[in-house]
Amino acid sequence: MPKIYYKEEKLSGESIDTKFINTALFDYIFNNTNVNKFELKVNPKLAILRTLKIKKEVFKNVQLIREATHYNTDEGTFYLPRSIVFYDVKDAVFPSEFYFISKIGEQIELRKCVGGEAVKWFQIPVLHTSVSDQKEVSKVKSSLAQIKKLVDTTHNKKIEEELALKELERKRKIEESRPLLNEEQKEGYKELTELCVNNSTNKNEITQFIETLKNYDEDEEYYTTLNYFIEFLENEEYSFIIRLDWKSDIEDLEWLLKSSLKENYDEVLKLPKHQNYDEDMSISHDGVFEDYGKPIRLIGLQLAFIDTQSDEYILILHKQEDKEKVKLAVNKIGYNYFEKK
Repeated sequence: MPKIYYKEEKLSGESIDTKFINTALFDYIFNNTNVNKFELKVNPKLAILRTLKIKKEVFKNVQLIREATHYNTDEGTFYLPRSIVFYDVKDAVFPSEFYFISKIGEQIELRKCVGGEAVKWFQIPVLHTSVSDQKEVSKVKSSLAQIKKLVDTTHNKKIEEELALKELERKRKIEESRPLLNEEQKEGYKELTELCVNNSTNKNEITQFIETLKNYDEDEEYYTTLNYFIEFLENEEYSFIIRLDWKSDIEDLEWLLKSSLKENYDEVLKLPKHQNYDEDMSISHDGVFEDYGKPIRLIGLQLAFIDTQSDEYILILHKQEDKEKVKLAVNKIGYNYFEKK
């Protein structure tokens, strides 16, 4: 990118302020797009204008230089202003011929510069000159007009990006100020993990997560800490606490129970087949949980529920002998325990 250099922070020539080249347009372009490089094309309709001897050429390449800074080097002190650079061919770091509009203070100026392979960056301040040729000025005008149209089309996208960044920053601040889970709730989650997760690797990783778990009750996205905790389990594919919507297919219940039995108790159990139920039946149909709970109890385990007073089912599998401990742990995290027999 050919940066623009001045020896000091002031215009080298006369400021410009016309209908088509002005500070308002300059600022509009910089403030309403994140794009820094434009490749311009001649409008096919201009072919008709050419037959009438009317030419509206544009530069093939336009780049925005966003930095505005002072620069101290062994070659001297320089100022790099915000600039819009126009050129057709990139044949060197500084093209053989390029034009630019730079803004210093509240003024802009249009300049022309000769570059090439032999030109060094620190020579630029004495190489750029004023532009008086009206054909060259017209080409800059036409290029700016096309850039404005392109910026107009990306304006909404930039606003969306800025809003998204602001939202991320808002959530970051909320997260930083969010309190840690109180000790009783933390103990409840740990006890549930200890009682229901028998894969040592999974147990250690879940316990480490609980150590830094924060309070998400009344959070605008998760609503409860339990929801946040379950999302972690689902993302990491730990078959520990099972969450199912009341409309879920029976096949989903069957698959998740088998996963939990194998992962946490190393059991491969013959459960009722979902194909034996009508296709339009969901897990909330009378008798479904009872059917799946019976063979589980035969091997000393219990299918139980965490009562969240919502339209979804939160299931856990535990040893029957641990029922009272599990019930107490569920109470500690803020919910009631129930089972279907």
